[in-house]
Amino acid sequence: MNRYYTTFEAARLLGVSLPTVVNWIKARRLKAHRTPGGHRRIAREDLATFMIRHGMPLPADLDDAAHARRKALVIAEPGPAREGAARQLAAAGYAVDQASPGFAAGAAAARFTPDVFVIHAPAADGGEVLRSLRTDRELGATPIVAVGHPDWLAPLREAGCAEVVAAPPADGALEGAVARARAPGGERGAAGGRRPPPPAPGAPRAAPSRIDAPEGGRYARSRS
Repeated sequence: MNRYYTTFEAARLLGVSLPTVVNWIKARRLKAHRTPGGHRRIAREDLATFMIRHGMPLPADLDDAAHARRKALVIAEPGPAREGAARQLAAAGYAVDQASPGFAAGAAAARFTPDVFVIHAPAADGGEVLRSLRTDRELGATPIVAVGHPDWLAPLREAGCAEVVAAPPADGALEGAVARARAPGGERGAAGGRRPPPPAPGAPRAAPSRIDAPEGGRYARSRS
């Protein structure tokens, strides 16, 4: 495990070009220091903080750099709505990962172990995404916040969401809903139960489940 990354390694993890990373460092957007030989190095915690602040999915290499932060997994198809939700939560201090419905969401949930799910509901009952979360034995007690049509708020609560937010979320609405979902006494979870304690160190993990896309939708095979 690297404590420090070169600009080349950081560019690979960020999914951008080397000149882009250098420009971010020069603009003081990304924190870095120089070695005695004059080479730039980026601390893994600083790289993780940068990615969280900008709503970028954290790679596995940086997962433990964000363990102390509250973690939210945003499940939705790629686009402005998903990116906007990730940015809002990151600005509120959450470590955020994003995934498309389908296998990618199940894999991301198993790896990222979020404290809360945020889904963009495709239907008044939450669709297959919500049903899959509610019935998954590993994920079923993690609270779910749904963003959906204003007419769907009551049905989404009845379907098992801890909190619901009308789309598009007003300023502060999503962050407030996530905080309430995680608050003691308000953490209903997908199946109405408390979140179970984390598995003991070294305990085997269940295989990632597939959090399905809506009927007729595609199953994502990547987290993009």
